Amino acid sequence: AVGKYDGRTPALTCGTNGGKVFMHNPHRSSVEDISQGRGATKSQADKKVTYLNINNDITAIAAGDVDPEMEGKDALFVGTKTNLLAYNVNENRDLFYKEVQDGIDSLLCTKLGGKKDSPTLALVGGNCSIHGFSHTGKEEFWTVCGDHAYALAVADVNGDGENELLVGSDDYEIRHFKGEEALAEFTETSKVRGLEP
Repeated sequence: AVGKYDGRTPALTCGTNGGKVFMHNPHRSSVEDISQGRGATKSQADKKVTYLNINNDITAIAAGDVDPEMEGKDALFVGTKTNLLAYNVNENRDLFYKEVQDGIDSLLCTKLGGKKDSPTLALVGGNCSIHGFSHTGKEEFWTVCGDHAYALAVADVNGDGENELLVGSDDYEIRHFKGEEALAEFTETSKVRGLEP
């Protein structure tokens, strides 16, 4: 994922096999020492690299401007097999930490629908379900899909000026949702693991 955690410069963010989040900000002249809290540390090889210790297997990463009080700064969302962490990288603090019973196979920060004042949600794809969480961790959206949802995308598929949700899953289907209602299904020849509008 790419996030503008300071509201200005993009940082590449990745989950590692060792339960850490790797953040690389090539535009920052020096990385602040944020070694408190979740144990973020600076790489000795490159001061533009930061690691955030999650101490769990990471299944999905996303970044997005979900909290109006963060004034345009992106929050980082980290999914594990059973939990979702929303993290304010700039201030080195958790926004929320939430158990997600269906697991987390994919993450996407986006607005659904066409209203300008619609909140940006962290959409979580899991085992046969999609959940949408606000910046406070409140569940604002929920719908079902046929299998593990490994791919999420938002696009105006039907040309009505409003974003719809596309979900790709392990049952070879791409589902088209308007709100929580499934409008259509498209069958593919294998598991769907990625979608782009």
